[in-house]
Amino acid sequence: MADTEDESEGVKASKAARAAGVGRMLNDEAPPEEPPKNESGGSYEVGGAKSVGESVGRSGEDMVDDDGKEPGRFDHGSDDTGRPSGGSTERDSTATES
Repeated sequence: MADTEDESEGVKASKAARAAGVGRMLNDEAPPEEPPKNESGGSYEVGGAKSVGESVGRSGEDMVDDDGKEPGRFDHGSDDTGRPSGGSTERDSTATES
């Protein structure tokens, strides 16, 4: 693909860096001492997350702390990993009553 006027300077710099890397590999040259910097255009929030991989949803434990237990649910304590465990009664059933 040929360079066009629509390409940003960052895109042009990225293509030049890749071309230089290919040239070094073909000539059996060592890679540069400093790894290239990843300039992704700055940081900004996406969907409420401040970084990649950050969950924006509430955990079940947070929901219970904030909203209380749902009707028909009860605790057994904690499982082997330390996470809370529990059960439910008929009140928590998803079936419709007839």
